[in-house]
Amino acid sequence: MFRREAVEQTLVRSHGTVLLARPLGHSALTALFAAIAALVVAFFACAGVTRKAEVSGMLLPAQGLLRVLCTQPGVVLERPVHEGQAVKAGDVLFVIGSERASTRNGDVEQAIATLLQARRDSLFSEQQQLRQQAQGRIDAATRRADDLSADVHRAAAQRALQQRRVGLAEAALRRVADLQAAGYVSAVQLQDKQADLLDQQQRLADLDRAQAATQRDLDAARAALRELPLQAAREVQAGQRDIATLEQDLAENGARRRVLVRAPQDGTVTAITAEPGQPAALNQALASLLPAGSALEAELYAPSRAAGFVKPGMPVLLRYQAYPYQKFGQAHGRVREVSASAMRPDELAQANGPAAEPMYRVRVALERQAVTAYGAERPLMSGATLDATVLLERRRLYEWVLEPLYTISGRI
Repeated sequence: MFRREAVEQTLVRSHGTVLLARPLGHSALTALFAAIAALVVAFFACAGVTRKAEVSGMLLPAQGLLRVLCTQPGVVLERPVHEGQAVKAGDVLFVIGSERASTRNGDVEQAIATLLQARRDSLFSEQQQLRQQAQGRIDAATRRADDLSADVHRAAAQRALQQRRVGLAEAALRRVADLQAAGYVSAVQLQDKQADLLDQQQRLADLDRAQAATQRDLDAARAALRELPLQAAREVQAGQRDIATLEQDLAENGARRRVLVRAPQDGTVTAITAEPGQPAALNQALASLLPAGSALEAELYAPSRAAGFVKPGMPVLLRYQAYPYQKFGQAHGRVREVSASAMRPDELAQANGPAAEPMYRVRVALERQAVTAYGAERPLMSGATLDATVLLERRRLYEWVLEPLYTISGRI
């Protein structure tokens, strides 16, 4: 189609390939910007921000800090324990005196005690008199029973003798009757013997009646003798009940005068607020008791805006005010428990002072029960105040940047 000469002419060029020259600085800048872009992307993808909640609180025993309260208003008379002393359950911590005074009788409790003691002494004296009287009645009843027993024996002897007389009279009557039948004696003599027999029989009947009456008296005396100790025991028991009532009144009066405040369980006495001579009001906290073997934990008070995000297991950074964290560092712990309801105002006032908003109790388990200060391990003390940072959640930067989109899409 084309001539050979034309084709060969097209293959011969009079110039070479066009090359565009680029400065070296442009390549370096391109590489730099690419590296910066990669770093920014990597930073947003890998770096994150931790959301935190700043709260405050104090160290308390995990089993709770027991408050030793005054059970009766009065004056502190004795304090046999000192700060940090280990005590056993039942040990006396305080002695409270509650002496009342009147313008007429002076010390009311002492006057009552004096009257009760006088009444008790009187009852003791009455008891002694009752015992003596009862013993006298028993002795008299015993003598009467002995006398009646002797009378019964004498009456029995007299009856036996009279029985013999009756027998003799009967024998005499039979002989006279035989003689009268033979005509040797008159009928008058027979009648005399019959009258004598009747007289002897009458005497025997009288003796029987007297013996029966004496026996009845003896039985009554013996019954009375058996009843007298029981009656005396009842009288003594009644007096003893009265004495026991007075002893109880004396004990209660003494208890009102001197109240012993004892340790409810084994532990260590801390935060003593009462000294001898100081007045003590009802339910006033005299001291605190740290239960034996109880580990300390941090009790934090989180506002409602932060408590909703605090969950068990979250890490916590603790800064003890007694050990500045700039010098001694921060302690570590983990959330153990979060209260489901806000603390009552009275609880919050006792623990952390009045608050302007509801607070929730957060309990934190400590990794260590001591702080390393100047090369030595110093044990933590109950009641020590602290500041804490609860690490709520950690997010990537791109998640924070894209949070509005996530919110719109309903993922957050």
